[in-house]
Amino acid sequence: MLRITALARQSGATIDEIRYLETKGFIKSQRIKVKTREVRQFPEATARIVEIIIKYRRQGFTWKTAYEKARQEIDKPSLF
Repeated sequence: MLRITALARQSGATIDEIRYLETKGFIKSQRIKVKTREVRQFPEATARIVEIIIKYRRQGFTWKTAYEKARQEIDKPSLF
């Protein structure tokens, strides 16, 4: 499991971009309580999809299109 800062570092996304992806439902996190605050934790596999989404975003695609293209790339890697 990765916390949001580790996910950002590993995927090349900003923390705000990761929060946006989560808000839109493109990725999911688990929230755990650490002392007095809640923190997000993401599965390791989330880093790869975020990395691909960000790659397509940097190429000018919309968030939705970038997500759809990333899902295709993950589901059928032989096409890419």
